[in-house]
Amino acid sequence: MRASGGHGRSAGTGTGTGADADSVRRSAAHAAGLLASGASYALCALADAGPEVLGRPTPCAEWDLRALLRHLDDSVAALTEALVCGVVGPAGVRRAGDPLASVRSGIARLADLRGDAGAVRVGDRLLGRADVAVAGAMELTVHGWDVGRATGARRPVPAGLALGLLRHAPRLVPADARGTLFARPVPVPDAVRPGDLLVAYLGRDPAA
Repeated sequence: MRASGGHGRSAGTGTGTGADADSVRRSAAHAAGLLASGASYALCALADAGPEVLGRPTPCAEWDLRALLRHLDDSVAALTEALVCGVVGPAGVRRAGDPLASVRSGIARLADLRGDAGAVRVGDRLLGRADVAVAGAMELTVHGWDVGRATGARRPVPAGLALGLLRHAPRLVPADARGTLFARPVPVPDAVRPGDLLVAYLGRDPAA
């Protein structure tokens, strides 16, 4: 979410009239629903975590659970800045203390935010707030899944949430991001749960 010269297309910010305005409202409502669902899923995964598991490995190479939570804490802070202030600044000083408590409280606040019309500035790019909310939902969901693998709870991504995010996955994770920002997709059988398809698309092995 922080500016890094990465991917993402500039988005129009006007609300328009008539059919265009209806489309914007539907997109905002859809994005808000995904964000709330992603936040709920991540919080459920975090409910299974305690201080004793912070040193466990995660599906993110070279990150134990503590490092993953620090990353997620920064992502949640950036997403909150984007949706509340309309701009994402550079990362602040990393906060000391309990990473679990910090991430949980940040995600709980996010659940009530909306991806309304308007723009968010991330570095030199302008992104639609609804697009940012969907990207945030993806981040919360995939890292919620990662947390579940670290704790051993292995909570599946709910089908409705996974199907909603799969609609946006090719745009959020373009082919030229593979091998740098994201791992390559993991081949999976056709007859699997939507949540398995989602995490496999994001470079995780649902059977691991």
